[in-house]
Amino acid sequence: MAGADNVSVKLSGMDIAVEEKKFGRRNHLIAIEEDVQRQWEEAKVFEGTVKDGQKKFLATFPFPYMNGMMHIGHGFTITKAEFATRYHRLKGENALFPFAFHCTGMPIQAAANKLKAELEEFGFPPQFPVDAVVEPVAPAAAQTSENKAKGKKSKLVAKTGGVVRQYDILAKMIDDKELIPKFTDPTFWLQYFPPFGEAHLRRFGLAVDWRRSFITTDVNPFYDAFIRWQLNTLKERSRVSRGKRPNVYSPLDKQNCADHDRATGEGVGPQEYTIVKLQVKSPLPAHLSSLSGFNVYLAPATLRPETMYGQTNCFVLPDGD
Repeated sequence: MAGADNVSVKLSGMDIAVEEKKFGRRNHLIAIEEDVQRQWEEAKVFEGTVKDGQKKFLATFPFPYMNGMMHIGHGFTITKAEFATRYHRLKGENALFPFAFHCTGMPIQAAANKLKAELEEFGFPPQFPVDAVVEPVAPAAAQTSENKAKGKKSKLVAKTGGVVRQYDILAKMIDDKELIPKFTDPTFWLQYFPPFGEAHLRRFGLAVDWRRSFITTDVNPFYDAFIRWQLNTLKERSRVSRGKRPNVYSPLDKQNCADHDRATGEGVGPQEYTIVKLQVKSPLPAHLSSLSGFNVYLAPATLRPETMYGQTNCFVLPDGD
């Protein structure tokens, strides 16, 4: 025990005794980095003019979704396009790397609705119950090589014990907690997070032409017009058609709820459940005499309709629901 106490004292002492001069080399490198980034900005290095006769290189990156701050995973993936753009620019080519922020879809709207419900029920700042009931998580579909990447949202539930409060999620990202009630308006998310995304990527040193940056949704009329033109053109050329299909529906939002729009139940889709009509033979039992003259059917359902061929019996549980 004495040894353990000594180790504890030493560790705490190490934490306290860190001297600023030990970060001198790091701070020097950061100063160089910031100075070079200022030179890039002043020289408009990434806003190169088009050179006639030169090859063209265009890099794109899936727009990061703006329901929160960007993270190291974005930075890791972005570098693939960024390094390639720099390489082709060094070769004298017309290299372009535009960037945008994704704000379309249900996650922002769903998060705003969830926050609104929390504040209405628990007030602001919210007084959440200590012993909250853990919400059951819908089982994900069996993972295969095709859907293995889809089952990762459950990590959030695993880390939080199953109860994930939208207020707590925002509180971890926002310094001024007084702003949180404004996030009940989905358009406020569009105003708040994209500027942080651009600022963080500029500090990251991303070789992007920021003149071309934009956000999606009809809040941006230019982008909205482009999407309308794109879909209308595809329809005119018979590349897309309007139809019907079974889908998961959100009664709260009154629209379809796609796989990646759901906080829980990812990988769960509509299930085909076949009803088999079985006509009851006449004459009907006495307690069904009021139905005499009608064709009466039982309606059992099955997930395996192909096994119904040659069926000879149907059993009814007397005390069933």
